[in-house]
Amino acid sequence: MALNRMQNAKGAALKLLAESYTSRDQVSIIPFRGDFAEVLFPPSKSIAMARKRLERLPCGGDSPLAHGLTTAVSVGLNTEKSDDVRRIMIVAITDGRANISLKRSTDPEATVTSDAPRPSTQELKDEILEVAGKIYEARMSLLVIDTENKFVSISFAKEIARVAQGKYYYLPNASNAVISATTKDALSTLKNS
Repeated sequence: MALNRMQNAKGAALKLLAESYTSRDQVSIIPFRGDFAEVLFPPSKSIAMARKRLERLPCGGDSPLAHGLTTAVSVGLNTEKSDDVRRIMIVAITDGRANISLKRSTDPEATVTSDAPRPSTQELKDEILEVAGKIYEARMSLLVIDTENKFVSISFAKEIARVAQGKYYYLPNASNAVISATTKDALSTLKNS
């Protein structure tokens, strides 16, 4: 995502953490950039730790969207096993673009052999929609906040939400307050259902 959109996403994550503290929710932050996603912040309520880690989070690079979503599902499933959790909600703040395959993200040798052909747009789309199906099968809720601001969309964001039977919001120039408020509304709807 563009730098200003990434800063808004960081700000929204901090606002959500602050709100989750009062509602006793746990939040995990999983950025995806470069060749893979990483769990920057495991499920927790600690705002101070999240703020430190988010401030140091670099922006830019490739987009391993499938690995980001796969990692979120994995964290959600592990949290369900170990904690008293009622519902898992994945909030994907993304421009919906991808250019790194799941294989490249999860196979260290695939990263080393960078002369391998890049996956086609259709291959990336199929992979991402397969992960979206796994979100639905795991009975996790998905909220996709699409930040792409192009006139002609090449984003997979709306389709990810559709396949996972989640909620989709198109907020291309949203501030961290708008992203946070949208997420908070979606979470309250989820809790009341």
